[in-house]
Amino acid sequence: MEKNLISRLSVLVVLIAFATACSRKTEYTHVIPADATAIAAFNLQSLADKAGLNDKANEATKQKMIDALKSGTNATTFQQLEKLIKDPSESGIDLQSPVYVFTATSLPHTTMVAKVNDQQKLRAWIGLMSKEQLCQPIAEAEGYSFTTISDNSLLAFNPTAMFLIDVSGTTPTEEAKKSLTALFQQTATSSLSSNAGFEKMQQQKGDITFLASMGAIPEAYAKQTGMGLPGNVNPRDVMLLGNLNFEKGKASLQFNYYSDNKEVEAMIQKSQKALLKLNNNLLNYFPASTLALFNVGVNGTEFYNLMLENKEFTDNVSIAQADEVKKLFAAVDGDITAGLLNVSLKENATPFLLYADVKSADALKAVYQNKQVLKLGKGEDLLQLGEHEYVYKSRSMNLFFGVRGKQLYATNDELIYKEIGQTPKKSIKSAAYASEMNGKNAFAVINIEAILELPVVKMMVGFGGEEYGMYHKLASQMTYLAMGVDNQGKSEINLVLKNQEVNALKQIVDFAKQFAGM
Repeated sequence: MEKNLISRLSVLVVLIAFATACSRKTEYTHVIPADATAIAAFNLQSLADKAGLNDKANEATKQKMIDALKSGTNATTFQQLEKLIKDPSESGIDLQSPVYVFTATSLPHTTMVAKVNDQQKLRAWIGLMSKEQLCQPIAEAEGYSFTTISDNSLLAFNPTAMFLIDVSGTTPTEEAKKSLTALFQQTATSSLSSNAGFEKMQQQKGDITFLASMGAIPEAYAKQTGMGLPGNVNPRDVMLLGNLNFEKGKASLQFNYYSDNKEVEAMIQKSQKALLKLNNNLLNYFPASTLALFNVGVNGTEFYNLMLENKEFTDNVSIAQADEVKKLFAAVDGDITAGLLNVSLKENATPFLLYADVKSADALKAVYQNKQVLKLGKGEDLLQLGEHEYVYKSRSMNLFFGVRGKQLYATNDELIYKEIGQTPKKSIKSAAYASEMNGKNAFAVINIEAILELPVVKMMVGFGGEEYGMYHKLASQMTYLAMGVDNQGKSEINLVLKNQEVNALKQIVDFAKQFAGM
């Protein structure tokens, strides 16, 4: 009796295990090719909530869409569309799971992948589109079903995943279908799921997360962006990993470079050593109305060593110049702060100011004493104005520069030069973004509020008509755009809006609705 019971239990366990294995769906991300060069994951539920699409205020907009459908569809179709508008999950697509958009070598056009949670509902939705002549009837292929939409897009699906591929231009439909057969048959190990960078991307928190390698950069620009990489390193080994998140009054983009290649990782670490934590001691020289500011902490010697690995730099700096350039770099030790102070319609009238912490004035003195090495052209000259003070003259500009104490300065405006060392009544230290520089190695900001106050901008808006007025209205909702880099190499870009009480995405959507007359 006991033996019989054990035997029956054993059979039951095997049957349960078999049934579970048969019912388990393959993870939908396994269809993403391993050669993907750039990929982004969209959290549609979070984006919809933050955009206010699920707010009661938008129920009227939904109802307008539903009412508009009544006159153009029959009763059966209208009921299905109404159900879909009120509950998008009726499409059969899992909107709680991320929707991925990517580019890959094997699929040259941008491709979207979504998770299917109900294939029958998806088929019903496609059938509805086909009835309205928005797509072709569903056809069957090896391991999946598909339809074409307006001869431009191929929609393919199986019980787990749905592809939407652009097949216009150079990608024939038949070629794309062959690729899909292989992709639907992929396993975790043969897909992007096996990529460590993709695993890190999935761990990121944000409304949109992304991973992109330098392999995604068009070949025409690959050479420039690859400067400084070791010669035997594949650009695909260098990846950008990050996320975009919408918050109250702010849109925040965070990213950092990542690589499994030890040489690339060493290069990234070396570049971080060339940067120092900002001490912000030069901010007092810049007025709060500064239009754009760049602030970076630099170890000059380490930065020069890093530049030596840049082929373009070494190709353009002769042996005769190398020693003088090295002295210039080595003299810098601390903050370099540069600002654009004004803009006007006058030619060559865009004044800027730069200060930098330096060890001494010896490097500048050496450059002046050996100015023949610079090989100045016709109409160019380098003159000494005083002790450790110089001016570079050309037909297009005058550049005043020098060292006072242990601070180097440079400006293209003579009036600013005459006030070097003086501090304005209200400096950048009082700006709203000043505190964001704390703990950073580099920081840059565009002061949108100050730009909109420029007379030249007001004049352009006044004479620009409705289009310029619309751009000005959009820009006037923004305060500043800032980017900072910390000592771990993590970068953050923040677009800060004036209204700090409402989510940034909702503000963007509301403006778009106003523009569209909705």
